[in-house]
Amino acid sequence: MKYQELAVSEPLDSEDPFVEPEPVLVPGDDSDSLAGLREQAQDIIDEVLSGTEPSGEHLRAKLRSSIARHPGFPELALLEHLMNRASGN
Repeated sequence: MKYQELAVSEPLDSEDPFVEPEPVLVPGDDSDSLAGLREQAQDIIDEVLSGTEPSGEHLRAKLRSSIARHPGFPELALLEHLMNRASGN
């Protein structure tokens, strides 16, 4: 079995809020894997934001805030949103 190095990302709470962390790569360092992850995250985000129930508007607004903090990185926006929900924020 061939072992490959994996890139390690910066923590989401980086000291510099204007620097996006490097994406975490999966074994094989295949850019298609990252593109696939981003596409899946964007699909989930689109599904959540397409909701129309008034009771979900607060969560949709929080998700939009996460997206604004991570433009071009839907996987990070979704991760932040889910982590905040899990911690009760």
